[in-house]
Amino acid sequence: MSLPHQIGIHTQDFKALEGVNPAFLEKGLWMAREKTIQAYQTITSQLREGMSESEARRLIYTIFSDLGCKKHWHKPHARFGSGTLLSFNEGQETGPSCALDQPAFLDLGPVWFDSDTQLEYEGDFGDTFVLGENSAATHCANACRNLFQEARKLWHKEPMTGYEVYQFLKTRSSELGFILREDVCGHRVGDFPHNRHTKMSLSETKFIPSKSLWVLEVQILDPEKRFGAFFEDIL
Repeated sequence: MSLPHQIGIHTQDFKALEGVNPAFLEKGLWMAREKTIQAYQTITSQLREGMSESEARRLIYTIFSDLGCKKHWHKPHARFGSGTLLSFNEGQETGPSCALDQPAFLDLGPVWFDSDTQLEYEGDFGDTFVLGENSAATHCANACRNLFQEARKLWHKEPMTGYEVYQFLKTRSSELGFILREDVCGHRVGDFPHNRHTKMSLSETKFIPSKSLWVLEVQILDPEKRFGAFFEDIL
């Protein structure tokens, strides 16, 4: 198996897919990630029982604006209860409200400006939590995070294509008793907007993706389809 490509060093075949602005710095992307995770923690601390998805989204916009972020790659998504079975583009305004002892997840895509490089960086991040106590939902959320970590560690140890990463996730999810949503499949990241380079999903890539240029998204469903869990971070 070939080795991953380093940032800024590309074969002709991958140059368009993994291109970056000449001023791009990997640290800018990780800065954006850290700011987004901090915002995620603030948001989850302020979510309250009875909030609708649209009310939660307004809260998310307010918190990001207060932090100096006014642009988003995609509008933020909050999923509650059975809504955690849905992907980012399903039932955006009709999901259940935030309820005690039910799972919830956030899918965030803010864009942060970096004064050092004068570039905007996407801070894609998502995670699942339970507002209260629900052992089954907590187990599902933990399994989702663990699946992400297993896939990332394996990719570092034995370089894999994006397609192979998602085939591993599908098999491993089944082994753990969950269903992988195969239409939630990762994408390019980097300096904003990433889709000027490619709209290809990570699961479609038949080459070994470069570090820090793709996000790995994992969404699994409870086998009884009562709820799901989501996790997203930089590969």
